Amino acid sequence: MKKSIFGLLVLALTSCNPVGENLGETALSDEGISSIENLDLKKGDEVVFWSKMATRKDSTFSKLKVKYSISCNNKIIEFDSLYIAEGNHTINSKTEMSEVTHFTSTGKDSIVYVKNWEFEIENQSFKIPQDGKYNFDFKLDTREVDFTAKNNTSAALIIRKK
Repeated sequence: MKKSIFGLLVLALTSCNPVGENLGETALSDEGISSIENLDLKKGDEVVFWSKMATRKDSTFSKLKVKYSISCNNKIIEFDSLYIAEGNHTINSKTEMSEVTHFTSTGKDSIVYVKNWEFEIENQSFKIPQDGKYNFDFKLDTREVDFTAKNNTSAALIIRKK
């Protein structure tokens, strides 16, 4: 009897995903539209957008905006934007120190230590209005910031179903 209860407890804890089921992930870049396509979703499903970042701790990623559109059966049903650093929950966060060597023509090289930061942050959610095949398109809006070149940053967007 104790083995059965323990087995059910382990099964319940391992099958529960507190951030939701991962439906897709796409890298974001300055040059084009990134997409997650053909997600078969049902009316009432809730999908959540998560930003995944790897950046220097002193970067200006907080001003980075992502424009997105959601289409169902080839009709756009939602067009909006979100700021990549705004959200409710942060997971998988870690900080590492690394050294960067600055070379000079005079031979007086210097080493600078920088903090690199990786994290995922929950941005916003969307309630599915009808059954269908859904496409999600994302475009970085970097007019305010020269994001990837100056900050050595990578960004991705993850869609999870609650």
